[in-house]
Amino acid sequence: MRTTRPFAEAAVIGGATLSSLHLCWILLVASGWAQPFMDFIFRLHMLSSPFQVQPFSAGLALALIAITFLFGALYGLIFQAARQSLVSED
Repeated sequence: MRTTRPFAEAAVIGGATLSSLHLCWILLVASGWAQPFMDFIFRLHMLSSPFQVQPFSAGLALALIAITFLFGALYGLIFQAARQSLVSED
């Protein structure tokens, strides 16, 4: 029989989901494609971009991944707590 740890699983899933999206952004910045991509997205929304992508920094990239993982884990815990309070698992 498998022991489930729903809060730990929710935290890991939430953290991995949010940080993986930011990993994609980091890859765009590192490859030099972030500015054209961002300009394209703004043009799709009929806006001009007031933002300029800065040069890649490994330290900032690691901080971005860590912080977004922590926030994603927090959201995972919050949603799991809400789920357990609203759904009875008989």
